[in-house]
Amino acid sequence: MIAAVARLALAESRGRLLLVAAVGLAFLSGAWATAAATGGSADPGMDDLFRLGGYPLVSAVLLMGWTVGRFPLFAAIALFAGLAWGGRASGPARLLHARPVSPLAIYAVRAVLFGALAFLASALVLPAFDLLILGAWGGSATLALAAAYILAYGGLTALLSVWTRADAAIAALLAILAHVWHGALRSGTADAIPRGVGRFLSFALPPQGALHELEGAFAGVQPVPWDSFGYVAGYAALLAALTALSIVVREI
Repeated sequence: MIAAVARLALAESRGRLLLVAAVGLAFLSGAWATAAATGGSADPGMDDLFRLGGYPLVSAVLLMGWTVGRFPLFAAIALFAGLAWGGRASGPARLLHARPVSPLAIYAVRAVLFGALAFLASALVLPAFDLLILGAWGGSATLALAAAYILAYGGLTALLSVWTRADAAIAALLAILAHVWHGALRSGTADAIPRGVGRFLSFALPPQGALHELEGAFAGVQPVPWDSFGYVAGYAALLAALTALSIVVREI
């Protein structure tokens, strides 16, 4: 049964898997081109980059480095999109529902599969990018960051997929809002917002503060802040409970 659900999920998500692979290859191609432009040496200095391409090349490399850290976020949203409604739209999936198996079990298999694929892609792209650009990778902090993003945004997209086909778009919008809100908190701009509204936004939006701490460990090759990872895991557990409850309510 598990194998059948997994095969159907893979067949259904083939296009999204190819998209994730293409984006990952684009990042690695950019890293390889940067390393090749600097003579194949790891960790090209800003002076070398400026000499080769001026401020545009320096900015492009810095932007690429910032963006690749969010590759797990992209992979999670791309693969978890349609977790629930994709299964309902598939004829074979409807046949599986006719068997004496809990719908929760079917969606759990799909979620574990998509999460594992997103983590595998991230665990390949992020270290390879660092090795090409810096000649070293961030160790366990890299994998912790990937897992945290997948837990948070995979869980969020899964919950949204129970109720809407715009799950990926809404999850991406919430990711942007979370980044903006975290920036407002750090800069003090959020002090102008009523305290009750601010607390609600901090609770309801994805935990960008904790993710930011994990990003810092990833970028600085520092030990993993496990308290931040635990906060993200708790957020993901709450989303999983809400998703399960939503599936039960919808099926009734």
